[in-house]
Amino acid sequence: MTASNEERPVWDAAFSEEARSEQLSEDSSAWRAVTGLLLLIISVGLTMALFTAWICS
Repeated sequence: MTASNEERPVWDAAFSEEARSEQLSEDSSAWRAVTGLLLLIISVGLTMALFTAWICS
């Protein structure tokens, strides 16, 4: 989801189109990395919980 140009005039005025494109690309990469890390943490926790439940039963 991207905002229209009316909603971010300062950002548009401060950076060139190339710089804005690079910033958005880096931001997307960072969000993918964070999301991947969180999914990994959840997966490991769920695996440990299931293993513990299996051992206790």
